[in-house]
Amino acid sequence: MDKRKAPWWLSGLLTLSLLAACGGSQAPAAAIITSATGGASSAVTIAATTTSATLPGTESAIGASSTTAAAAASSKGAVEVIHTALDSAQATEIVLGGDTITVSGAGAAVNGRTVTITRAGTYSLRGGLTDGQVSVDTKDEAPVALILAGVALHNETSAPIYVANAEQVVLVLAEGTTNTVTDGDAYALEAGTDEPNAAIFSKANLTIEGSGALNVTGNYNDGIASKDGLVIAGGTLAVTAADDGIRGKDSVVVQSGDITINAGGDGLKADNEEDATKGYVSIAGGVINVTAGGDGITAQTDVLISGGDITLTTGGGSNGRIAADVSAKGIKGLVRVVIDAGTFTIDSADDAIHSNKDIIIHDGTYAIATGDDAIHADASIEIN
Repeated sequence: MDKRKAPWWLSGLLTLSLLAACGGSQAPAAAIITSATGGASSAVTIAATTTSATLPGTESAIGASSTTAAAAASSKGAVEVIHTALDSAQATEIVLGGDTITVSGAGAAVNGRTVTITRAGTYSLRGGLTDGQVSVDTKDEAPVALILAGVALHNETSAPIYVANAEQVVLVLAEGTTNTVTDGDAYALEAGTDEPNAAIFSKANLTIEGSGALNVTGNYNDGIASKDGLVIAGGTLAVTAADDGIRGKDSVVVQSGDITINAGGDGLKADNEEDATKGYVSIAGGVINVTAGGDGITAQTDVLISGGDITLTTGGGSNGRIAADVSAKGIKGLVRVVIDAGTFTIDSADDAIHSNKDIIIHDGTYAIATGDDAIHADASIEIN
């Protein structure tokens, strides 16, 4: 059954210009929304109001405050990002030679075409594996930094990069290098398990930083996945995935970077259903371009955006047809969507910006084409 609702007055191409009031004592400015759905253009003025709202698991009212304040109130800004001060001369060097692996230094063990990092520290990797794995399995409380200095990793039946156990892992994309990670379309998993399920898979907090490039193809399921938090703090990422592009169970935090995602499922996703203070997506900047069969950006709790240049195409775009049980929204936060700023180009088969509860928009530039609602909240929409 196709899901194709007639668009309401906010559907179609939408430009939203938010004029911020100068001075804390002034009333919030109105939002001017121009909608064109193939007929004559019409202008609608929405008078903004000021209300208070609490983030899940907190008692702090955010009212007309920013996403920064919202994140701080709920400890959602507390994801630790480790910007490593790297000394390549002290790093353990791992050279990948197709079907051989050579280690110079301590903390890594080789078994056939698998190298396992067993200690915290810094490791520099270069070369390629035709069917092998880089694994991290350490109980040390310090982080593991993997410098990807031009690698091409492939594993036909498992994750080419697999973090089984660690306090935190940082993937550093070395300047001037292009790194490639691909998997096969069928994994050989242990009985009773469904993991790993991504080309880069981590059971620990995972950070990606640096100025190099990372190309990931997840033919089996997801492209990049962390069962804890996932932070992107730099680099040029291109992710293609059979299912979700980039997924962090507890959180996905984008600080900067150039990210392109082509996903059969969702693009950027956080899906912790057990803890109301987790399962959120936070975007502070960067360039993000998502083409997804499902949602572009989706969070089990909140989507918090304070900047960035974001382009989303979901469900085949505004003229696409999706099944009744498929969600193909542009931005979806089940509890709340809070947007401070940013530039948004959204072409969605489903709602462009959606929340099962509240949406709060302070600023931003929006060009929206949608097959359903442009902005939809089940509880309240606040535009300041």
